[in-house]
Amino acid sequence: MSVTYVCGRNFDLGNADSTEITARFEVQGTREAGELLLPAAIDAGTPRKTRLTTVTPGAVTVSVGGVVAGSADNSGAECPPPNPAPPEPQATVGEWSTPFPWPVVAVHLHLLPDGRVLSWGRMGQPQIWDPATGGFSEAPSATDLFCSGHTFLSDGRLLVAGGHIDQDRGLPDANLFDVSSSSWMPLPPMAHGRWYPTVTELADGRVLAIAGRNQSGAESSVPEIWDGVSWSPLTSADRVLPYYPRTFLAPNGKVFYAGELPQSSYLDPQSGTWEAVAQTLYGRREYGSAVMFRPGQVLIVGGSDPPGGPPTSSAEVIDLAETSPAWRFTGSMAAARRQFNATLLPDGRVVATGGTSAAGFTDPAGAVHAAEVWDPSSGQWTTWASNAVTRVYHSTTLLLPDGRLLHAGSGDGAYLPRELSAELFSPPYLFRGARPRIEAAPSAVTYTERFEVETGDAGTIVQVSLVRLSAVTHAFDQSQRYVPLAFTRSAGGLTVIAPASSSVAPAGHYMLFALNGDGVPSLSRVMQFH
Repeated sequence: MSVTYVCGRNFDLGNADSTEITARFEVQGTREAGELLLPAAIDAGTPRKTRLTTVTPGAVTVSVGGVVAGSADNSGAECPPPNPAPPEPQATVGEWSTPFPWPVVAVHLHLLPDGRVLSWGRMGQPQIWDPATGGFSEAPSATDLFCSGHTFLSDGRLLVAGGHIDQDRGLPDANLFDVSSSSWMPLPPMAHGRWYPTVTELADGRVLAIAGRNQSGAESSVPEIWDGVSWSPLTSADRVLPYYPRTFLAPNGKVFYAGELPQSSYLDPQSGTWEAVAQTLYGRREYGSAVMFRPGQVLIVGGSDPPGGPPTSSAEVIDLAETSPAWRFTGSMAAARRQFNATLLPDGRVVATGGTSAAGFTDPAGAVHAAEVWDPSSGQWTTWASNAVTRVYHSTTLLLPDGRLLHAGSGDGAYLPRELSAELFSPPYLFRGARPRIEAAPSAVTYTERFEVETGDAGTIVQVSLVRLSAVTHAFDQSQRYVPLAFTRSAGGLTVIAPASSSVAPAGHYMLFALNGDGVPSLSRVMQFH
């Protein structure tokens, strides 16, 4: 067999034998090693090439049956762009679809474990959209679910807490949506009504409902926890918070409150105590957005201080693994925004969509149409293509299993037009060559387990990631998170290591993506972690 350096971190392994062989490779000076299945030569004596893209730079040595068969240095040559120059515009800025009808204003938007999308607004019954057919079906609910909070449980059902009585008055109702029957099941009600609450799954599978307003319009300051049977008040955690707190389960098992208020804090769901963590640098970020872009690392971006004032383009990050976590500024967006969405991509970058740059609550005169993407490795934002429809207050965005973004909603309040439409965004990575393929993967995996992913493209895979299913409303996704996974190449595929614990990746369903050296993601496989 032969080993030839190509460019970047790319090597070609050639097999001239009439039978397939298993080759072991090592990147010299690093811990990276693995196996690849090299297909048999088509013509005798003419090597059949298999591309190997290493994760780390360095020379590569290949052995067969324990005997070194070849090696090649990495000379650091630059690779040509994935597309012929000049590149297609879509490969640089992506492409938006033409808007298409949506039967309700998608104020609440959720990706179900089977790939369908559940949404509802202020008017009409909840609707299920099937991306495979483009069709809609109704999923009637006895509760008015408008302005509720929601997250997915470990078994894939969607828990929805609260609902709508009137402006600033919330229902105590709780409901489960079962994807297998496409129907709702009522749960015992909470002690407090909740209008604009946040719902967060805890490391032990219980669910925290926090904030909002009750039936009489008073602040629901006492959190409640659902244990699968009943709700229990967390009376020692009594605290008034703004609508839809930006909360995340942290790797230490506590709930991290990132904003909107400047003082970020931990809530210990066992003791019900609050602990101050750090002050944000900008201040309050009313109707800004936030994401946990890596386990324990949070980005909070946009919003305004004071409320209703001109919004900011600034962004801050915090790493909760540090001894003394502190917020620090990262790159700023090109456009100031409030009432927008921040959405995680398969490669771990974050996309900002929609919103307004104008002062006031949600002035469409300042609408922002360009998508922007933030790269954690550089801390910088890049402007992508612009969508057609103005989407501000009550707009929503989520990542689909095929790597596209669904962008919908706006209206059903604040005297805005009711936008009964949605748009699909194909990021630039979908225009940079063929996708790697995941041919088989387990449907359920336990924590720390090593599991096999079958793919004929193992040699070019440089990144494997999980993105949790979305449950988004009011500029915040209460369910999504990104978890990178360690892996090695094995003959015929990848051996992947599952997340370490449920505090790193809360139990439930995730999209599993494999990405090649050009940053192109596979179609995802939805997997359950428990």
